[in-house]
Amino acid sequence: MYILNLDTRDKYDNFTEGFYNKNNSYIILSDPKQLNLLKNILEIDEITFNDCLKFDENIKLDLFDNYDFLSINTFEIMNNDIYVEEINIYLSENFVLVICNEENFIFEFVKNIITNNIKLNNTSNIVILFNINYLILKNIIMHQFEILEKIEDIILKLEDDILENAIDEHVIKINHIRGITRSIVKNTRPLLYIGDRILKENIRYLKYSDIRKQNLENFQSIDFGIEKLYSFSLSTRELADKLLDIYSSQVAEKTNSLITKLTLLTAISSPLTIITGIYGMNFRFMPELDFVYAYPIVITVMIIIVIIGILIFKLKNLL
Repeated sequence: MYILNLDTRDKYDNFTEGFYNKNNSYIILSDPKQLNLLKNILEIDEITFNDCLKFDENIKLDLFDNYDFLSINTFEIMNNDIYVEEINIYLSENFVLVICNEENFIFEFVKNIITNNIKLNNTSNIVILFNINYLILKNIIMHQFEILEKIEDIILKLEDDILENAIDEHVIKINHIRGITRSIVKNTRPLLYIGDRILKENIRYLKYSDIRKQNLENFQSIDFGIEKLYSFSLSTRELADKLLDIYSSQVAEKTNSLITKLTLLTAISSPLTIITGIYGMNFRFMPELDFVYAYPIVITVMIIIVIIGILIFKLKNLL
């Protein structure tokens, strides 16, 4: 747990009894396991407390008298696989409380803010708290854009591999990356709802007339970023879906090429089949049978037919 008192500039890297004073403002970072230490101190309600203790796929914005509660799912890509993680934020007039696992990128982001003892000149503590919350949301959106760019690179690399040589293993990879992009769209779409609620409902950011304009501008940019993020996730999913069409096209092209070559082989071998068929007939009187050089001549003719056939198809770019 990391705590920064914005009034005294004191900072703590673990929970300390009696640290909280309602007259001061705080930035608090905690993992879910330590949240019980803050529950009674910050008067956290039972429902959101339990939400923070277990992961669920629901993205929510709940407005309470003492604070606003925001729960967001983020995603990470490791070893070409997706991991969905939850970030919970409590915003009050005198504290911002962020709850997430230590492995989450936001944990490190907020930790740096606290350990570097952030200061904003000529700014009230409540503005600092709102700005911190805004920066967290902005960082989440930027990070998700970076993840989508990585996924796009994976898709383009797989596309190049398929175009070079389509193999059965590619089907497994295509279905895997399609599953990843669908999961991302599923976890990004609810952010549109959050962005709309932030702008339309009377949340804490918009209650204070003296800073309403600044907060409104900040969250209009967040709402715009969410829309762009969702559009990017949709385009990434479409890009992944097209991989299957590209794979099918390449397999069909290889099959057609094989069939074409077999057809050409049949065309070349047809005259040879006719010749062998003729000399396989059981006639007693065939002039060529008594000719000493008949056999090598026929073999030579057959070879010439094959060579001519190959040359003709080569000239027509069929082989």
